[in-house]
Amino acid sequence: MKRICLLLLFLAFLITACSSGTGSPGALSHPSATPTVTLSDDSIRPASFTTPDHLQLAGLVYGQGKTMIICTHMSDTTYDTWIDTGMPQQLATLGYSVLLFNFRGYGTSQGSQDPSFLDVDLRAAVHFAQQQGATRIVLMGASMGATAALKVAAEIQVTAVISLSGPLAFGVSITDDELKAMKTPKLFLASADDPPFAGAATHMDEVASAPKQIQIYPGMAHGTQLLLSPDTDPARLILHFIEQYAPAI
Repeated sequence: MKRICLLLLFLAFLITACSSGTGSPGALSHPSATPTVTLSDDSIRPASFTTPDHLQLAGLVYGQGKTMIICTHMSDTTYDTWIDTGMPQQLATLGYSVLLFNFRGYGTSQGSQDPSFLDVDLRAAVHFAQQQGATRIVLMGASMGATAALKVAAEIQVTAVISLSGPLAFGVSITDDELKAMKTPKLFLASADDPPFAGAATHMDEVASAPKQIQIYPGMAHGTQLLLSPDTDPARLILHFIEQYAPAI
């Protein structure tokens, strides 16, 4: 009986010692590229606006400010993918307003999915931003949303445009002539092992007029997934680019 008690005491000591340790370095999680930011409820509000063909598109507005960042989503996703990155929340804390919206047929936006209307929907979002008092507008798109952002930036005056894994064509297309004529500051981001999007980014940067900037990251992350990769930090580059060309007002 005495031996059993001693054995039990020894086991209890081992358990206590193990639980008080800090764990191995391999158990630590990677820091996210964009830190988590918590906003008050009054800093996030629902938004909706109507396209020229009378469809109502649903969205959210983060923050306050006359410099507005409009984020456009990838195919088969909604604006929730932007929320998951933490980028809208971080921009809002820096004094920007951020508009997220769903293209027609996505989420609770009306209509059927039709990529040939991506630029139509985004121009309606720009018009909404102007109605809200925005005097500087940055278009930031992921994948098909990036193609739409570049197309609209070629057609109307915006302050800057950012492409995350944007192809040259997806429903709408951006031509070499449009890129050459576009004086808007441009930032192209993609992953090296994400063809053909890395090639598209490189080509657009080569033919586009200045000011322009490109960054190709290692790996396969696509679109908003670039902002979730623990191995890269495009969020820092994006924030620097926005602050350089479209300071918060």
